[in-house]
Amino acid sequence: MQALDQRPKLILREFLDGEAAGGIILMAAAALALIVANSPLAETYFAVLHAYLGPLSVSHWINDGLMAVFFLLVGLEIKREMLDGQLSTWPRRVLPGIAAAGGMVVPALVYV
Repeated sequence: MQALDQRPKLILREFLDGEAAGGIILMAAAALALIVANSPLAETYFAVLHAYLGPLSVSHWINDGLMAVFFLLVGLEIKREMLDGQLSTWPRRVLPGIAAAGGMVVPALVYV
């Protein structure tokens, strides 16, 4: 009986230990937000986003707080890859570097 109780915990632990877990959760949350924002629940969704928690709205907390944490984690991951991972040599950094630069330059050119 105890083995059956531990199975869901084991499955969840294995999923969270995987490299892709964070990306999968992020994509699922974005898809859920898109679905809810375009459903009959949209009014409630936007009311929650504009509700205030302390001095800022939930939307501002997400933009200012959680996005800062997100980009901190992305920066730490890039640093780890550049020191010990796939981007540890200059030839392997070229293509991702060009892609990152293009990802900044092309939208700027479209805007101008």
